[in-house]
Amino acid sequence: MRVTKPRRNASTRRALVSDRVNELNDVVSSTGDDPELDALVCRLHEESACRRGGALALRRRDLDRTQCTILLREKGETERWQPVSPTLMRHLIAHFVGRRWRR
Repeated sequence: MRVTKPRRNASTRRALVSDRVNELNDVVSSTGDDPELDALVCRLHEESACRRGGALALRRRDLDRTQCTILLREKGETERWQPVSPTLMRHLIAHFVGRRWRR
């Protein structure tokens, strides 16, 4: 039998307005135990729209400096190459080098 699907409610997801993003970045980069890392993670999420798991799974070998892309491994075992800005790429590499990440 054909049964009609219930109507979905309209999504309540909305992008943050730029003032809120600026406020968030100010707080993140000036508080906490590791403001430099916190600011880098926020920038990564802003530019790539990656999920939390994608950020946590990021490895040094997932950074392609020549193409300015990062390999994100996310939910459902999906993988995607995501372009990022040269500035973010530079900071990600500096983070891995500075903290002696080997993976």
